[in-house]
Amino acid sequence: MKKLLDNFTRCGSSRGLRVYSTSLFLIVTASFCSAFTFEDVFFDVPQSLLPNPIPEPTAQLLALQNYPDDDQRLTLVGRLYLPDANVYGPGPYPAVVVMHGSGGVWSNDLIANGLSSQFRKWGELLSGMGYACLCPDSYNPRGIPGNFSSRRPHYDPAIDDDLCSPNYERPKDVIAALTYLQSRADIDSENTALIGFSHGAQTCINAILDVSVDLGVYDVSYIDYVQDEETELWEEVSTDKVVDSPVRIPSDIPFPKLCALYYGGGSHYGYHGSANDTGAGRYMFDRRTNVLMFHGTDDFLMDVDDPEVTPMTGNLYPIKQALASSAQAAALGVDDPLKHHFLLDLVDHSFDGETIADEQDWNTNAESADQKAKRLCREEVLKWLEALLQAVPQLTIENDPLVLGDVDLSSPTNTRLNYQWSYSDDLLNWHSLGSAFDGDGSLMTESTDLGQPGQRFFRLDYAAIEPPIDDPDNDGFFRSYADFSY
Repeated sequence: MKKLLDNFTRCGSSRGLRVYSTSLFLIVTASFCSAFTFEDVFFDVPQSLLPNPIPEPTAQLLALQNYPDDDQRLTLVGRLYLPDANVYGPGPYPAVVVMHGSGGVWSNDLIANGLSSQFRKWGELLSGMGYACLCPDSYNPRGIPGNFSSRRPHYDPAIDDDLCSPNYERPKDVIAALTYLQSRADIDSENTALIGFSHGAQTCINAILDVSVDLGVYDVSYIDYVQDEETELWEEVSTDKVVDSPVRIPSDIPFPKLCALYYGGGSHYGYHGSANDTGAGRYMFDRRTNVLMFHGTDDFLMDVDDPEVTPMTGNLYPIKQALASSAQAAALGVDDPLKHHFLLDLVDHSFDGETIADEQDWNTNAESADQKAKRLCREEVLKWLEALLQAVPQLTIENDPLVLGDVDLSSPTNTRLNYQWSYSDDLLNWHSLGSAFDGDGSLMTESTDLGQPGQRFFRLDYAAIEPPIDDPDNDGFFRSYADFSY
């Protein structure tokens, strides 16, 4: 649970009970409002990270009003959604950076069409809940007009991914986006998150590499085209190619508190060593963040041989990378940054692009596995955003009008969070006060006494409500590592 340790509420007695301070904070649910604003913004990849040569943007990006045409800069474009100031005030707002997949961010690859529906809906949803949401375009600034799928390290420029590699090039966009948000007075850069999809998830994975992982020589499995010395025939061969090492988020930028990674790859073409290695030292998510991962058993990146046979076998590279990260955390004796790896039964790649079924169709045959996955996984992301990013209002402490010597502890609650009150007489030893409870969106009150000698400290811990894995409606839908053989 998240612990509110920075400030405590202290109660004491003097001519009856008085509240001396009310400085304990917790999260409150922001009521959903569909009003929002958005704008297209431009921001640069830092000069120290520029590729050589700097790619030329697409014609449609150069034609965009106010886009800077400067061949010495790599200027990104993004759509920034902001909450309704009439509802949430002028900010600063917590912010989420959404990294698109290999299909790009614009509808039908045209900037003039606006964001594709998947990313537009995320922008509208998050801004309606009080978050700023930035959706950067990584492709048009690099001269890529649209789809960048099925790319890999390859001699053929039409296949090679070097121009926007999720391993070493595109993570620079994460740094650029966070740097830009930090520059805005209406953004709370201390409270940010990343959400990445497929190519964007792999990008985020490489942007949040822990300091414990050595940034030595990095190479990838590369398809080259060479001439055989004996036969003089040209043929494709697999070899190792040295490429750029990962780039880390600079220390002067607050680290994202949450990274939600949808159906990212796990092999990275050997970028982090053997994709079959599950031991410590191969890879680790940064210990400062909290990571959620989502994969379906029908996802081609999981490469399950037969998703209807248990235990499931196959390459299972995303699982192996997650295990390697957890092994490294265990070896270091630090909390595992990977909080949940959701493995979803018979769910395909790109399920977040589905349309959520009507509520009356939930958990029926009218709701597909992909639709159900989108609904449930989105809710998990929102829970963690509420737990980690949202501002927290003051609680109230008042004398109990019915019981002399007792006080009432009150706070608004969030339907996505679970709460537990605790008390201490010395700020060293803490004891549970009552039972843990799920928020219901109302003002919750706990009555208690002040103990002896009439002074006590109170704390409210809170965390995202546990995922509904044991819900009968989800029986068999959430799979575990025990369902796989690797």
